[in-house]
Amino acid sequence: MLTALRLRDFAIAASVDLELGPGLTVITGETGAGKSLLIDALGLLLGGRGHERVVRAGAELAELEARFDGVDDPLVLAALRERGLEPEDGAVLVRRTIGRNGTRKAWIQGRMASSADLRAVVGPLVDLATQHQQNRLLDRRAHLQILDRAGGLQADAAAYQRRYTDYAACRASLSALIEQQRAAEERRDYLQFCADELAQAAMNPGELAALEAEVRRLRAAESLLRVGAQAEAALTGDGGARDTLAGLPRELERARRDDPALADFSGRFRDILALIDDAASDLGRWADSVRRDPERLSKAEARMDRLIGLLRKYGGSEAALLQRQAAIEAELEQGSASASQLQTLQAQLPGLKAEVMAAAQALSAARATAASALQRDVEAVLAELGMSKARFTVELRPEDDGEPGPDGQERARFLLQSNPGEPAQGLVEVASGGELSRVLLGLERAASRSAGAPTAVYDEVDAGLSGSTGVALGRFLAEVSLHQQLLVISHLPQVAAAADHHLHVSKLEREGRTESRVQMLDREGRLRELARMLGAGEPEASAPGAAASAEDTGWQHAEALVRKARLGVPGPAVATAATPS
Repeated sequence: MLTALRLRDFAIAASVDLELGPGLTVITGETGAGKSLLIDALGLLLGGRGHERVVRAGAELAELEARFDGVDDPLVLAALRERGLEPEDGAVLVRRTIGRNGTRKAWIQGRMASSADLRAVVGPLVDLATQHQQNRLLDRRAHLQILDRAGGLQADAAAYQRRYTDYAACRASLSALIEQQRAAEERRDYLQFCADELAQAAMNPGELAALEAEVRRLRAAESLLRVGAQAEAALTGDGGARDTLAGLPRELERARRDDPALADFSGRFRDILALIDDAASDLGRWADSVRRDPERLSKAEARMDRLIGLLRKYGGSEAALLQRQAAIEAELEQGSASASQLQTLQAQLPGLKAEVMAAAQALSAARATAASALQRDVEAVLAELGMSKARFTVELRPEDDGEPGPDGQERARFLLQSNPGEPAQGLVEVASGGELSRVLLGLERAASRSAGAPTAVYDEVDAGLSGSTGVALGRFLAEVSLHQQLLVISHLPQVAAAADHHLHVSKLEREGRTESRVQMLDREGRLRELARMLGAGEPEASAPGAAASAEDTGWQHAEALVRKARLGVPGPAVATAATPS
C-alpha cells in the first residue's frame, strides 16, 4: 500500500508531503489546480519516462519519493532479491530525481536503480489507470493472468506451468544433447580424416631434412659432376698437379747430397703426392654416387612438398606434427560419449508432452468458462457505471504454432465495444481513459480480493457520469476499496462523498509565483469542498459551528450526500485535522 508521497519542485508543486491510508482517497480541485501532478509523479516513480520540463521554473532539480508498506507480493520480492535488495520491515522506498540539465537518477532502498528496475519492483504495486499512462490492461501478456485470477485458476495455471517447465527442460536437454552428438560426430569424422592423412604420410623423424638435402643434390647434379671432374683433372689429369710434382721427390733426394737440409722436403712432397692420389680416388668414388635422375628428383620433390604442407597444417614443425598425430590418435581411441542419456531423454519426452497437452486442454476449457463469466461480470459493472450498451469480450486465440507455450495453448485479449454498431476494439486501441478505468473496475470486482495490485489509481473514471450513476460509482469504489487502496481523481461530488480520505488540490500565489497546494480535508473541509462541487457558495455565518447550522441548501445537500454515498458500505474513516502541504 502507498503510505507516503513527497514532491519537491515538481511542475507547479514547490513542496508536497502526503501521508496516505487504506480505503478510498479522492482527489478534487478546480481545473488547472494540479490534481494530475500526483498521478504524473506516481507514473515517474513507477518507471515512466521523465522530461526536464517537469522541473519547476527557477529550480534545478525535481525530487519525487514514495513509500510502500506491507509489501508481500512474490513478484516484487523476487524482483528485489534479484537486485540484492530486501524490504525493510515490509517497506519499499523509492526516490527519483530529474534535473533541468537532463540528468535522471533513481534509487530503490537507497541503492541506485534504473527505470527498468523501477518498473520491475514498483510496477506490480500500483495499477495506474489514466488516459495517458499505460497499465497492465494495455499489456496483452497480462490479460491471461487477469483472466486466471478472475476465474480462480491461479493454482491450475501454476500446475500447468510446472509441467510445461519440466517438458521444456527435457526438450531443451534432448535438443542440446543431439546437437552435441552431431558436433561430436563431425569432430570424429574430422579427426579420422586427419589421422588417416597422417598415417598415409608416414613421416619419420628427420625425414624432411634428409629429403631437403637430397633434393638440393639432385637439382645440382649437373654442376656437381662438372666441378668434380674439374677437380679430378686438376689433380691427376695431363699436366695436372700429380704430373707436375711426380719427379720432385727424386730430384730433392739427389740434391740433398749437396745440401742435407733438403732431405725433409723430399718426404713431404711424397706425402703430398699420396694426398693427391687419395683425393683423386675419393673424387672418383663421389662422382660415381652422383647421378642425373629426374624421376627420383620428381618423387623427392613431391614427398618434400607433401611433408611441408602437413607441417603447415598440423603444427609448423616436425616435432609439433608428430605430437599432434599422437593427440589425434588418443582422442579417437576415447570413442563417443554413451548414448544412455540420449535414450533416457527420448523415452521421457513423449510422456511429458502428453501431460502438458492434457493439462493445457483442461486449462483451456476452464479458461473458456471463466471468460464467459468474466464478460458477464464486467458488463454488469459497466452497466452500473453508465455504459449499459457496452460489450466486453474475452477473446481466446490458440498460439500461432499450435503448440502449448509457457502460459498454455492460447492467448487472451480483452475487447471493448463502447457503443452499438461500433466494432469491438482491443483495450490498447480504446482512447477514453474513463472507459479504460471502468473496465478495470469491472475486472477488480470480478477478481474480488485476489485482484490486481495493492494500490490502484484512477483518473477520469467518472467521465460522462452524473446523478444516480455517480452515486453508484462512488458506492462501487467504496466497496472495492475495502480490499484495495484506491486513489481517485474525481469531478463528481457523488464520488468524493464516498471517500475515506479527501485530498483537495488548489493553486495559490506566493511571492509572485504560482504554487499547487494539497490538503487533507477534515469533515468541515470536506463539506465545504462538496458544496463547491455542487455549485453552492459558503455559508454566510462566520461564528463557530456555522457550517453545521447553516440553512444553505448546497451544504445540506453535501451532508446528505456523505450520508447516502456509502449506504450499506462500512463508513469512512474519521477525518483528521487539515494539514496544509
